[in-house]
Amino acid sequence: KNNNDRKQHACHISHTTCHNTCSLLYKFECNRTERRSMNFEKYPWLLDLDSDDALHHIRLARKSYLATGAVTFPNFMTAKALAQCVQDARAQEDSAYTTDDTHTPHLLPYDDSTYPSNSVRNHKMRTQVASIAYDELPPNSELAALYQHPSLIGLVGAITGKLVTNNGNGTKGEVKDDGSDIPDDKLYLSEDPIGACTINVFRPGFHHSFHFDESVFSTSIMLQEAEKEGSGLFQYTHPLRQNDQDLALHSVAEIIQTYDPKHVPQSGFEETHRNKANTNDDDTPLAEKGKCPILHTLAFEPGTLSIFSGSRSLHRVTKIEGNRSRLTAILTFATKPGFRNSKEVRELFWGRSSV
Repeated sequence: KNNNDRKQHACHISHTTCHNTCSLLYKFECNRTERRSMNFEKYPWLLDLDSDDALHHIRLARKSYLATGAVTFPNFMTAKALAQCVQDARAQEDSAYTTDDTHTPHLLPYDDSTYPSNSVRNHKMRTQVASIAYDELPPNSELAALYQHPSLIGLVGAITGKLVTNNGNGTKGEVKDDGSDIPDDKLYLSEDPIGACTINVFRPGFHHSFHFDESVFSTSIMLQEAEKEGSGLFQYTHPLRQNDQDLALHSVAEIIQTYDPKHVPQSGFEETHRNKANTNDDDTPLAEKGKCPILHTLAFEPGTLSIFSGSRSLHRVTKIEGNRSRLTAILTFATKPGFRNSKEVRELFWGRSSV
């Protein structure tokens, strides 16, 4: 095929693999599927997600995801693509819209008519984060190319148990222990022209307090770590619940009281008062007694892909220290076609509801 034919063919693949769900495809290069943002040298099985090798790696990754709430793929991006993404993000980080607000652990409104005012359900914590929107990425964005690549949505779908069809790789969905498939909800790219694929900018001094995500899972790529070692850490618990109807109040209260004691009300939480008998009335941290879920720190170096069950695991990003921002790409997938964030969410994180 000549060059024009190849570009048309690649553009056709991109539209079919995305289930026609991304309205901003015109903005990025049509031959993006031929670009190598993904590290196929390290992960050659990504080229054929139906191969025995791919099924083996996916099976192991899914077990980790279900058991611990997280799975990572180090060096998922090529060094060249990562460097370009960091360069693009640094060019826009100073102008990124900043959110400085408070929220409860479950991202639910304050409700003292149902829960006591000192319940952890009503505990408000501060979060500071800036975000570069999808429509603010450059026209030749390596990050957008990676987000739209059929191998990525196929991998995410297989690990999270979502059926992906017509993705260019023949991926069929969830992988059981015997390698067979289980049909489940389908997975699509987001159609949100602002929030589909974004970059979180944690400037020095910023942090994200403990919370559960509204979405079942999140997909992210570390672009740049905080300058000071030991700061800007992504910390999380193993899954505390299976759905958002279970608030897991006792566990949440003990986690916040143990790992973020400076921001706990002086009187403590209602839920931990009920468990006071378990503390033996001494000052030994609950975590050391085995009474509190352990907080894990994700190994999240630049170029690493993370698939995280944020609706089941409580998590936070610790305070950024040093002179360099922490930059993380957030890739949004949906279980229904045509997904867009609400007007309220767009205004909260990007300061506008339209392009």
